[in-house]
Amino acid sequence: MLTSRRDREKEFKKQLIAEAAYTLFSSSSFEAVTVEDIARQAEFGKGTLYLYFENKVDILIYIFCHGVEELCKDIIAQCSEEPDVGEALNRYMNLQYSFYQKYHSMFLSLLRRKIEGTLNPDQFLDTVRKQDVITDLVAGILERGTREGYIVAVDSRKLARVIRNVLKGFSFEALDRKSIDTEKDLELIKMVLSNGIIVGGGRQ
Repeated sequence: MLTSRRDREKEFKKQLIAEAAYTLFSSSSFEAVTVEDIARQAEFGKGTLYLYFENKVDILIYIFCHGVEELCKDIIAQCSEEPDVGEALNRYMNLQYSFYQKYHSMFLSLLRRKIEGTLNPDQFLDTVRKQDVITDLVAGILERGTREGYIVAVDSRKLARVIRNVLKGFSFEALDRKSIDTEKDLELIKMVLSNGIIVGGGRQ
């Protein structure tokens, strides 16, 4: 649906503010960055910033949700349309792991506020809904793999969540352990998810 020029300009300015905030959140932390810092980085007045976002958390949610939306587009383009299920899953794991590497500290800031009860429940629910779209996309690939005899016949949405949470857990661990080789970790994840850990398939 076409939007008005005013809507396009508003979205453009929101993206400029979000990009400035992302730069600051990435180099410091959500907690250390102030609204004044974001306005200065975006080269806007503080009052102008409040025309587009209610507060700093609102900016954080916008950044994270925009990232999820872009990830969904990439999954559709690079994975859902890939005829080879194995390659589709390989590409998905690369994309999802890179996403967590990029946004993990911001996601933890959102989660911290959810636990503390300082985050609007509707706002957090919006982030969950957007992530559910990813689950549905990956489940579709897994179901295709099951039909082709490539993937075990289990609940595809639960399996999609297992894969996503394994990737998430490894990426979060890297927050405290800077010496971790993330590329080797990703290869290990792929190997375990593809082949399991029991030699020869385990007991008969």
